[in-house]
Amino acid sequence: MQWALLTLLLLEVAMVSVLKASAPKTEDLYIRDLPNGVKLIVHQRKDTSAVALHVWFRVGSIYERHDQKGMAHFLEHMLFNGSEKYAYGEMDQIIESLGGNINAATSKEFTFYHIEIAKPYWKKAMEVLYQLTMKPLMTMQMIEKEKPIVIEELRRGKDNPTTVLWETFEKTAYKVSPYRFPVIGFEETISRFTKESLEEFYRSYYQPKNMAVIVVGDVNPGEVESYVRRTFGKEKGKKVPKPEIPSEPDRLENRFVKISDPRIQKAYWIIGWNAPPVGKGDYYGMVVFDGIIGDGRTSVFYRELKEKGVVYSFFTGDLGRPRDNLYVISATFDPERYAEVKSKVLELLDKTYSGLSDEQVAFTREKAINSRIFEQEKVEGQAYDIGYSYTVIKDLDFFRYYEKNLSRVRKVEVMRFYERYIKDRTYVEVLMVPEKPKRKE
Repeated sequence: MQWALLTLLLLEVAMVSVLKASAPKTEDLYIRDLPNGVKLIVHQRKDTSAVALHVWFRVGSIYERHDQKGMAHFLEHMLFNGSEKYAYGEMDQIIESLGGNINAATSKEFTFYHIEIAKPYWKKAMEVLYQLTMKPLMTMQMIEKEKPIVIEELRRGKDNPTTVLWETFEKTAYKVSPYRFPVIGFEETISRFTKESLEEFYRSYYQPKNMAVIVVGDVNPGEVESYVRRTFGKEKGKKVPKPEIPSEPDRLENRFVKISDPRIQKAYWIIGWNAPPVGKGDYYGMVVFDGIIGDGRTSVFYRELKEKGVVYSFFTGDLGRPRDNLYVISATFDPERYAEVKSKVLELLDKTYSGLSDEQVAFTREKAINSRIFEQEKVEGQAYDIGYSYTVIKDLDFFRYYEKNLSRVRKVEVMRFYERYIKDRTYVEVLMVPEKPKRKE
């Protein structure tokens, strides 16, 4: 086993130098601020015939008032119901007939619409994205048609124990921050959406001063700018609402919630600590610490928990948030092993910190850079990272210099993260166990 592990380590280190030589540069961005407020970002790449086109909006569930809960997600559904130019289903048909992919996603901080397509068709894809996001038809008929679809999606989520687990965790972790609310909203709010309320929300956030158009691929940036000016650039920009988003106050003691579910046979567990905001302060030290603990077959948890049969599966990582971020560890295991698993996890965290070596940090740092380079090979991966950096982090340098910042991490930064956020700090914990059948009297 030691020889196999050594071989794996050497192979991973060797791959880093090969990938670095061929990785596309991330610093070269063509950025334009259009007069109406649209941010255009183009990353020209001549090493691919694929093009990714994204339109990002700085709006998600944390921007919603209580009566609007679920509205950002609901609008994502609504926009695929047709536009001024295209009937219901026509936009999907056009893109798919050209071999492309069209989709969208809503999160707590952002909403984005994207198309990945072959180079010759990028203009057609851009026109479809323009119609989709700027010219939707929101009729009462479509709104009423969509309500039961979204409510059914919400109910299906409740039928998934993992969804219940994570929603319980966030409600336990956050008592003030709007991160405690689910993106999909609530049945009582969704059922009360009106055409007027949806259009008000849409006009407030789906507009030039709150959006970014991102293109990655073998395109001429000037040509893209000209096309965007003729489409998105014609829309009227206005002041963007700035809802008050309260920050979560300091947690004074550990929080623990235990729930049971008759649909499961294993225990599901999450434990989480406060974490640095994405890209700020001790964030890069956290990335390296997380790599040592939980990334891949060479990680501490894989060798000490998974390989030894203590857990069936595990996950580690932060929630990627620009505020009120959390570092979490989750695992599945036999219910009777809960105390053993928790004790072992805390022991391994402390042992990793106290036994940290420069060599361990250097290897994991290079491995994280390697992983980033793999991700950046795909145009859709780069477009997403650009959109996330601009829209959520509000700093394109996070995209540009991620690898450079990561390369500067040394043992001291990794230890500092652990001391500031994990060691002797309060945490949040949720345990889900199988519900025992009731005894017959």
